[in-house]
Amino acid sequence: MFLFGVDVRIDAKNSGSKPSKWCSAYQRLVTALWILYFVYMMLSVIIVDLPSVTRISEVLPKKLPDVLAFTIWCVLKIRRRKIFYLLRKICCLSNNFNVKHHPLWLPFTPVIVLGIPLICWPLSIWPFEEHECQILMSYISLNFSYVPEGQNCKVFSILALLQVLASRPLKHAFTILYTFVCCLMRKILIFHSKSGEKILSNQFPILDHKYIKRYLVEYDSIIEVLKYFERIVSFPVLLVQIYDCMDIFYGIVNLDPIKELSKNILLEKYFIVIVYTSSVSLISFLILSSAATRVHQASKGAKDVHERMFKQILVSEQGIGREHLALMFVSYNNPAFTLSASGFFYFTKPMILAAVGSIITFSLLVMQF
Repeated sequence: MFLFGVDVRIDAKNSGSKPSKWCSAYQRLVTALWILYFVYMMLSVIIVDLPSVTRISEVLPKKLPDVLAFTIWCVLKIRRRKIFYLLRKICCLSNNFNVKHHPLWLPFTPVIVLGIPLICWPLSIWPFEEHECQILMSYISLNFSYVPEGQNCKVFSILALLQVLASRPLKHAFTILYTFVCCLMRKILIFHSKSGEKILSNQFPILDHKYIKRYLVEYDSIIEVLKYFERIVSFPVLLVQIYDCMDIFYGIVNLDPIKELSKNILLEKYFIVIVYTSSVSLISFLILSSAATRVHQASKGAKDVHERMFKQILVSEQGIGREHLALMFVSYNNPAFTLSASGFFYFTKPMILAAVGSIITFSLLVMQF
């Protein structure tokens, strides 16, 4: 995320060392590039897209991913300090429970973040000949012709590389960060649930009040971190999910072999790129949604342990103070924690199937017109 203009290190500006100054200068440079990219994107819509289309819906699928990429950067840039505090809280929670999470794919994160766009780059340039590159360059250059004859494909390849590096890697980096945090929090919840099961098995039929209170306090500390996590990243997650859904939708609609590929030669040559980007977005959508859903499932497992504790206390008729009983009752009645995309939809198992089904249904409906 640092490479793409989001430096979450809180001490980045406080240190007066030379590396810190270089990092700060680099962040200012990337910020300027993001702003220039957004200005260029708006100019391309006004100068090229709007005069050449009959409906705004023809521009929206092409430009919305770029707008979303810029918005994701803005939100993460504004919340970078909060993200730092969030990661520190999660690290402290992980240390308190002595839970570590080192997935096999973690060392390959830079390769994933940069490799996916870099694979897309040659796929988007190799099918085109010089006269086709000239048509594409007129679109990219805002209808200004300044490329020498015979150099259009070379210039187009450079601009295509800059475009894929601007619009996609930051989204992939954030998706990986969100997935990693969800997996870690799920592991902490599972570890906590197992400790509750040990309490139930070792102290049957009488439960020690101290163990119960400590168990509930630990669960509350996990939920507090999850709530803070939800407040900080739920809106960026919504933007990422919209980005992925638009890519999937755009891919399905534009791959209609009857209406589109037979009429548009350039679109026909973009076939592999469209399939690749739509497939990557589908995988990204499923991975992020599944990771968030597993947090909900782990929270449900912890709630099941709460229920068993509460029932065992009631059945055993053991003497327990009102404070502990009230705490147990409140914890028992609270629903399992569910992550959301800024409150618009919640990550549960039915949601994943419903979302994919809705995208496919709406895409097929649009293809009929």
